[in-house]
Amino acid sequence: MTPPPSLIDAAGRPLRVGTRLGGGGEGDVYALPDHPAAVVKVYRQPPSPLAVEKLTAMAALATPRLLKVAAWPTGLVSDARTRRVAGFVMPRVPDSHLIQSLYNPAQRLRSFPRAGWSFQVRSALNLAAAFDEVHQAGCLVADVNQSNALVSPAALVTLIDCDSFQVRTNGRQYLCDVGVPQYTPPELQGQPLRGVARTENHDRFGLAVLIYQLLFVGRHPYMGIYSGPDDPSFDWLIAEYRFAQGPDAPSWQMAPPPHVPTLSDLPPALGALFRRAFERKTSDRRPTAGEWHAALQSLDTAITTCPADAGHTYWRGAGRCVWCRLAAGGVEYYYGVAGGVGTFAVDEAALREVLKRLEAVTREDFRYDRERFMPRTPPTGRPHPPGVADHLSMLKVVGIAAILCAFAVPLGCVKLALGAVGLLGSLVFGAWFAVMVLFSPFVREWAARRAARDAALIDLEVLEGDYGLATERVASDRSRAKSAAQRLVTQCRGLGSEFQRELARVTANAEAAGRLRHLRLHPVADASIPKVGAGRKQALADAGILTAADVTTDGVMRVPGFGPAITANVVGWRDGVLETYRFDPAAAVSPAEQAATVLKFRGQQQQLLNELGRHLTDLEALAPAARVGLETLLKSLRQAVGRYEQARADLRVMSGSR
Repeated sequence: MTPPPSLIDAAGRPLRVGTRLGGGGEGDVYALPDHPAAVVKVYRQPPSPLAVEKLTAMAALATPRLLKVAAWPTGLVSDARTRRVAGFVMPRVPDSHLIQSLYNPAQRLRSFPRAGWSFQVRSALNLAAAFDEVHQAGCLVADVNQSNALVSPAALVTLIDCDSFQVRTNGRQYLCDVGVPQYTPPELQGQPLRGVARTENHDRFGLAVLIYQLLFVGRHPYMGIYSGPDDPSFDWLIAEYRFAQGPDAPSWQMAPPPHVPTLSDLPPALGALFRRAFERKTSDRRPTAGEWHAALQSLDTAITTCPADAGHTYWRGAGRCVWCRLAAGGVEYYYGVAGGVGTFAVDEAALREVLKRLEAVTREDFRYDRERFMPRTPPTGRPHPPGVADHLSMLKVVGIAAILCAFAVPLGCVKLALGAVGLLGSLVFGAWFAVMVLFSPFVREWAARRAARDAALIDLEVLEGDYGLATERVASDRSRAKSAAQRLVTQCRGLGSEFQRELARVTANAEAAGRLRHLRLHPVADASIPKVGAGRKQALADAGILTAADVTTDGVMRVPGFGPAITANVVGWRDGVLETYRFDPAAAVSPAEQAATVLKFRGQQQQLLNELGRHLTDLEALAPAARVGLETLLKSLRQAVGRYEQARADLRVMSGSR
């Protein structure tokens, strides 16, 4: 092991150097035991005089605000033997990961397993703040890339490799001669960067790309579905400003890749900033870091949590969970992010409360008994109309006379004159009686009262039938609601055994499921595959080969333009992706998988409990609602019984007089 170098600070004091913490192409970073909040970067080759001048200028620019967001040089160190500048001291950045480890879905599962989309939004917000601070200092990041920003578990962002920044101070400008094509603006694509003075507008492009990758699950803004001719390179798509999102994308033969959010899943103001950053017509006025900060701050306050999966967070203006929608298509980006959900158990306490409420719902007695509606005091019949009594008396006299005359007819055998008088009297008084009965006011009154009684009885029986049907419906509704509630209770209790079976199935298929999920997190569109550019990627997409999970030798061979050699390249890429998967047999079911299974069954149980609550509410409201509805019928029945009893009493008065 190489011993740590012997260093002295700017004042010539020895600097105790600790263990090596990391390094890159230019040098190594060491701990400083006497200064735990700082580290020292030591170059492998002594820096040039111009580099020393630049580092000296940067140390003079250091401010507390700048040191909060960047591993900025604070002082130079020299080799103790040669007294030549060997490196510089900078703030230590503990417990952080490269920003690529956050925006790349596969790497995020390892470095930030509990980071959801809202965490990435806050990281983008802090990234914009860091760039803004550098720009306010008159400097540029210049070589913006996936490796010069670190993210902490608190979503704080720190810019690193600051010695490569472009610095302007005291009338001098120190340039940056390198860049990564993916973060280089279209107007600089393919150009040598040595000696090029970058502008803040160039820096803004790289910032916009990183923010886009944080919000769009690692996708590059120019990585979409290309439908034009040939098989162009990715650098060409950037140089041609072929942004894959926005309403104008079809005009340059681009479309968003599948299984990723779109601009409609973000606030319109944020979508407008992305279009300004990546479209040709606005390339001279890309959004500033301050504009990004304001828009992301607004988004951060408008994020909501998915009711089905607490690990899913999204902009509430989207209307529904973006990640549930994408998971339905086969790619789960935030699988089990919620974590800490424990296990699933049937909520017996809730079910006991349900059963208690069921038992408390008593069966209302809506039975009908006509006797209950009888008048407390039997009604008195209406008296005869005037003249009926006199008519009845006269009718009796005439009737008796007719009968007596009839009895005299047989006496004609003894005395002919007496029989003749009896016969004549019978005929006269009988005819008189018949005429009196035919035109009798009594008979008319009796017939009218009997008709009134019959009509009252019909009305009463109709109302009694209506009441019977209404109470049968209430009983039927109550029976259905109670049976439905009891079935839901049974289903709820059955979830416990279903959960165990599901967990056993997940355990049995854990390795295969994990491998498939890993492959799905690697889109073909983002892959670097020899001889497979945008055109061939589009051909694969047209054939349904969108991720590494879709790649098979036979499937790729059937795509036009893919011979054995290119197919071997695609399959080789897939195999390389698969080699990066690591299955831990000690944990057959990962926390993410178990969390998803638990959340699934908790969601099902909650749905059943919600439905049970609705049934119970309906059941508890059934009797009161029925009582209100039947009250009108009962009132009508009470009146109908009264009318019927009165009609019967009226008829009895007439019948008693007959």
